[in-house]
Amino acid sequence: MIQKFFSGLYELLLGRPLPANFTNDYREVVFPNTGLQLVLITLAMVILYYYVFNRIMSTGFYKTQHWVIMLLINAVIAFAIPLIQVNNNGIETHSYTYMFAFVNTVYSLVLFFLFSILLKRGSVQAWTTPMKWPNKK
Repeated sequence: MIQKFFSGLYELLLGRPLPANFTNDYREVVFPNTGLQLVLITLAMVILYYYVFNRIMSTGFYKTQHWVIMLLINAVIAFAIPLIQVNNNGIETHSYTYMFAFVNTVYSLVLFFLFSILLKRGSVQAWTTPMKWPNKK
């Protein structure tokens, strides 16, 4: 089920994996591993930002520019994950690999934003970052 979900998610924007002889490797190993790592690392980065830096440590790391820094760090990690997965599974690097990394980066931006909206309310200092909506009550 996880394989089909992540394969469908990536192939929606990328099309069938290339080179064709690695299609099953992508679908069975690379896509699911990359997708799970994407979700877990992005969630960890959001938790780190809202609950470690802005609750436990009280660093004052709560401005939108600080949030953008964390977003960009997450995006760089998200770009690297598919490249590492492809390399570790003995698949030749191809233009498809770099498009895959780019799509993973786009997904990381969306996930980071969604996780931020869901988790920012528990932050002491950053509950308005990246925006005040929805209001804390």
